[in-house]
Amino acid sequence: MISGMSAATFAEQLISAERMGKDQLFKTSMTKHQSQLDAYEILESSLKRMTSKLEAINGDAFESKTSSISDESASITVDSDAPAGTYDLYVKQLAQSHQLSKSFASETEILPTTGVLSVQVGPNAADTIDIDMAVLNADGTRTVADLRDAINNHADNPGVQASLVRTGGQVELMMTSKESGAVNSIDVKMDGTDWGMTERKAAQDAEVTLNGIDITSSSNYLGNVIDGVSIELNQAHAIGNSSTIKIESDSSSSEQAVEDFVDSFNELMDQINQLTRSMGSSVVDESNKDKEDDDKDKDDDDEDAPASITEDQLGVLKGDSSLRMLQNSMRNSVFEAAPNGMRLSDVGIEMTRDGKLSIDEDKLSQALKDDPSAIKEMFTASGSYVDRIDTIIDPFTKSSGYLDLKQSNLDKQIDRVEDSMSRHDYQMQQRYQIYLSQFTAMENTINQLNSASALFY
Repeated sequence: MISGMSAATFAEQLISAERMGKDQLFKTSMTKHQSQLDAYEILESSLKRMTSKLEAINGDAFESKTSSISDESASITVDSDAPAGTYDLYVKQLAQSHQLSKSFASETEILPTTGVLSVQVGPNAADTIDIDMAVLNADGTRTVADLRDAINNHADNPGVQASLVRTGGQVELMMTSKESGAVNSIDVKMDGTDWGMTERKAAQDAEVTLNGIDITSSSNYLGNVIDGVSIELNQAHAIGNSSTIKIESDSSSSEQAVEDFVDSFNELMDQINQLTRSMGSSVVDESNKDKEDDDKDKDDDDEDAPASITEDQLGVLKGDSSLRMLQNSMRNSVFEAAPNGMRLSDVGIEMTRDGKLSIDEDKLSQALKDDPSAIKEMFTASGSYVDRIDTIIDPFTKSSGYLDLKQSNLDKQIDRVEDSMSRHDYQMQQRYQIYLSQFTAMENTINQLNSASALFY
């Protein structure tokens, strides 16, 4: 033992002291590179989120329509290309499927063993099935329930559904056309003559009047009856009654798209500020607190929420002048007038002293009601705010763009540091083995000398 320590312990302590300086250097480099890489990834995510908001505004945000109807006679669905307007709807009758039935004593009543039952749907004779009783009931044991199954399971069923309705004292074999409309009537014959079925529901088309125009449909669904407007009929009107349908621009979707754009712009400004400036913890805490307050109104599971900047990440990109240029370019782009001469301030959006945007929601809402086409042009026309910001962001987010190159370079630097750490570990392991051998030999020599000196006492 050397000073009460084994050779291995003594060698470990020497190596620990020897490698401490480089270990700290490597740790500092890794932390710096990884923090920068994380920061660029956060920034890239925010820029892409901003791009998605721009796409939403440049898409159907200003085209969205809403519909209403004065009663429950129909359900209305509208697409963005639906023309705004008011329509009067009168539903004279609904389309319905043809329905016939025939009475039997019970569902176990035995079928005849001769005759051919023919079931045709519609005017085309090809849409007919023939059921030969001599084949179906060859053994004389088949029942009305078996006939039902034979119709439903027939490979060439022309569009008829057979079912049994039990009335207590007897059973009705019901046949219903699968498709509504006058054209889909059912004709049932036995050996070419009427089988004697009772009509329960007539085959009929829907008949409606829309703004004085008569419309007939075999279905109660009137798809694209007006450009971008579809109507599902629910019930007929009493004589003298009608419904009022209103189709209007949905300003709420336009307003939400603009608010989302402003939120994304402000989040991006905050992140660039935090990543490129050495700010006190109170600044980042305040910024993150504002974000948390905003997020309380959003779904907790919203994966689109921006990442918060931690205090350790403050100023980690402060040497990157390109990000400051990005920030200044974006601010300048929204400060200038749109191609139609309007400014954001005209619709209630102002640039605050800290370089972010604020919204006067009442002014924005009123502007969207007063002149929605002008506001749409501000954001979607050629050279609009959307075009400008998209042009500014694109060099940063495109494949092999600025952020990709930055992240790629940082990945390479991290790999180089890891390689250096591995080489350093190997060298220190070799040094450890040398120290261990030396101190083990020294320890053995001391032990031998101690043993020899003991012979003289």
